[in-house]
Amino acid sequence: MKGKIIFFGAAGSAVAYCQHTKTKPDFFVDNDSKKWGTFVEGIEVMHPEILKTTPIERVVITSGYEKAIFPQILSLGVEETKILRPAKSLLGFHIFKDEANRKESAKKLFQITSELRKNCKIVSVGGTALGFARGNDFILWDSDIDLFAPIQSKLEIFKLLESLGYNPEYELDSIKATVILNNGVEVPIGIDLLDWSKETFIDIFEDYSWVWPTKMFTHCSEIEVHGVKLNVPNPVDKYLSKIYGNSWQTPNPNFAYSDYGGETS
Repeated sequence: MKGKIIFFGAAGSAVAYCQHTKTKPDFFVDNDSKKWGTFVEGIEVMHPEILKTTPIERVVITSGYEKAIFPQILSLGVEETKILRPAKSLLGFHIFKDEANRKESAKKLFQITSELRKNCKIVSVGGTALGFARGNDFILWDSDIDLFAPIQSKLEIFKLLESLGYNPEYELDSIKATVILNNGVEVPIGIDLLDWSKETFIDIFEDYSWVWPTKMFTHCSEIEVHGVKLNVPNPVDKYLSKIYGNSWQTPNPNFAYSDYGGETS
């Protein structure tokens, strides 16, 4: 009996993966019970337990929650060799592929950082800082903006994003919002809120963690991006090499969640 191809995760990342790869699964599975029986890209979403009784050719993790999903799939009896963990570039919409989007996003980000410059610094991190340091631009296959800011300024940041119409929401120790470009394109932004009164803090992403000196961000450096200066960690090369490895200067659209540096739990 021919095995089934199953995509684990039935949200935006799954839709992006379908579009980028021009493929669809035999069915989706998802941990959200509200999605069971619904359809994504015309394909039904089912309970993950179905993996126990289904002959499987491949399970593709079409979600950013790889840390939790990968062991879950193994616990359902799927062989590790049949689990595919795609490149991050395949799990998001490439909003920065358009140069006009990149230029306007830089100006929108500068507006946020300059409005708050007097009392706090918002620093570009992660893939956003990687693009700025490597090519003075957003990465073409990136899908959001990653930022750090002091938790002491969270109310001020929230109010500013609210006044700009970016619909901010608190999510644990972070603020999530959406920048709306003039052409209607939505750019998700995530601002992790950190206690900058301490000498160090722990940065956690999935099952990776890094311990950063706080002064790397409070005494940040600037990089010019599309005519505006935006904050990045200082020294940015040390920051990026710890996250992405010593080859961070080489573009890698095949970079996956499993390729990060840092301590693992």
